[in-house]
Amino acid sequence: MTVVRGGTVIAEHAWVVVADSPFLPARGGGEREHLGFVEAAVAGGRLAALVVPSSETLDVAAYRAVLGETPLVVTRRRERPWLAAHPVTPYVVSSRPARPGLVGRVRQVAPQATGVVCFSYKSWRIGEALALGLEVPAVLRQHNLEGPYHRSLATGSTGVRRLVMHLEARRIDRDERRLEQADWLRTMADISATDAQVRRDRGGRAVHVPPFAHDASKLVLPRTPGPEPRVVFLGALDVETNTTALDWLLERVWPQVRRQVPDAVLDVVGRHPAPALVTRLDAEPGVELHADVPDLAPFLSGARVAVNPAVSGSGVNIKLVDYLQAGVPVVTTTLGAQGLGLTDGPLVSVQDRPESYAEALVGLLQDPDRAEAMGAAARRHVADLLDPATNLARLEKELS
Repeated sequence: MTVVRGGTVIAEHAWVVVADSPFLPARGGGEREHLGFVEAAVAGGRLAALVVPSSETLDVAAYRAVLGETPLVVTRRRERPWLAAHPVTPYVVSSRPARPGLVGRVRQVAPQATGVVCFSYKSWRIGEALALGLEVPAVLRQHNLEGPYHRSLATGSTGVRRLVMHLEARRIDRDERRLEQADWLRTMADISATDAQVRRDRGGRAVHVPPFAHDASKLVLPRTPGPEPRVVFLGALDVETNTTALDWLLERVWPQVRRQVPDAVLDVVGRHPAPALVTRLDAEPGVELHADVPDLAPFLSGARVAVNPAVSGSGVNIKLVDYLQAGVPVVTTTLGAQGLGLTDGPLVSVQDRPESYAEALVGLLQDPDRAEAMGAAARRHVADLLDPATNLARLEKELS
């Protein structure tokens, strides 16, 4: 089926995708979800143009390698400290304005556009300007309930930053609730089924579209756990939700595991650890830090078990997706598993009390056959859950 606009025959689906910031190289979970969606949209012939708000010079060659001939439009961010003092508008939104002339630029390079997919709450002003200016429907992709997420960041902060983050969380909460019913927006496409239900319960519009984090290479990654009982924790170590999770694991769970499995080793794999964290991990018995590694595959292949001890934040932990796609058996908290429809059972172990978390971890370390069976079953499940074609079809339905 085709669409005719202004006498021009265009594709049924040709979307302008608005990122929230540069996402290449894709190291963090949010960046990888950005990349996964863009790759899926390019492969499915649905990407009309990519808009990236940035305060830095982009590595255009890296984006061109993903986009091919698809137009790339870079728009300048506005980063001024005084914006954080506004009583109503969140800084993350005001720092990404819809610049004069942006709609005209996008119309020129993507006259065939049929919709806008704004990939993150932070860029909603750009998405709104494009949807109204191009007169096309729009969907807002959400990685989290942003208000609660920023509140969890505030709780993990101290001093002036804590106060600033609490103010930002309040502003975002009000702004996000208003957006859930905005006329220019068809719906919010939440990465988490839990988050989508929260929005619907409070009267907003939301659908669940699972993560665009499909990685075929991880689905065929060989499992090569050795004789040593190694546990892996993945996560950006400059993100407070990850460091808070690691604190909970080290303080309340790991000592219990080591008492029962004295030779257990926890591999902490992540980028940008603070000096204080490096010092602390060096002093922890049975803990090894692997900072800024170029390839996660050896750690995923070689781990007997993975841990996802999330105790703050919302959305979906992309690290959990990484574990499941690689076939690594996982012990997670309820918060860490939310949004993917996973409960305690044959696919993952979901535990919230430190004692039961440690017991589940020890049980999998001591029963490798059961652990591998769990990982293999989860790998099959997530391959279906994250199928890119299925998830693109969910967005098509909203933008038709």
